[in-house]
Amino acid sequence: MKKIFLGLFILGTLGMAQQNYEVYVKNGVKISQSEADRDSKEIDKIINDKIISRYNNEGKLVIIEKSKKLYDEYMDGLMDNMVKNAPKNQQQSFKEFLRRLSEIMKQNVFGELDKMDISIKEISFLSKNKAKISILAKYKDMDDLDSDKIIDEAFKKSGITDKDTEHFEKISKVKLDKFYKYFEDRVKEEIKKIDYNEDITEMEIEKVNGKWQVDFDYNDLINETLKNLEDSFESMKNDIDD
Repeated sequence: MKKIFLGLFILGTLGMAQQNYEVYVKNGVKISQSEADRDSKEIDKIINDKIISRYNNEGKLVIIEKSKKLYDEYMDGLMDNMVKNAPKNQQQSFKEFLRRLSEIMKQNVFGELDKMDISIKEISFLSKNKAKISILAKYKDMDDLDSDKIIDEAFKKSGITDKDTEHFEKISKVKLDKFYKYFEDRVKEEIKKIDYNEDITEMEIEKVNGKWQVDFDYNDLINETLKNLEDSFESMKNDIDD
């Protein structure tokens, strides 16, 4: 689905919100209120059946599970790369520490991503037989989460000094447990503070022989998304090796 920039058409409002979206009509298009009501409901059902409900109930789970798998593979490589530079007597304890941080981040970040939903924002009639649909995705951008800053804070709060980290295998369980608790609590707090981003994807739908039809392949969307995920994580892995 390629984005069509807003503002290509001068739109006139034909009524207020219906369901959870708004309906508009391009100026000059001859369509009655009853026709717009009827057609918008038909379009709503088609888009929900073909895209939205399938994504929210099926596709999102597939994408998140794939993301978790790729994340684990990436973190394994990153941790191995970090640990190999530590003294041998510290490597095991250091890797356990990194793995615990990774699990805390995965649980909280992916838990938030699971809350992301998509919905119809607008239906704009460009003619009696053509409409533009704006699909809204609301989500929290986890790039705004400053995990490095939280780690530094957790070290201070737990009493783990820079000197302690030079002998990681000797850090007490009491201090580490305090560190993990503070780290997870702060991650949760910061995620709550992150504002929701809104992305809009637009597509067109046409009425052919009296029936609304959308040129959209749900499976292609999911496969393309998974491929993009794989490419992104592969690029991140390459950065580790460089």
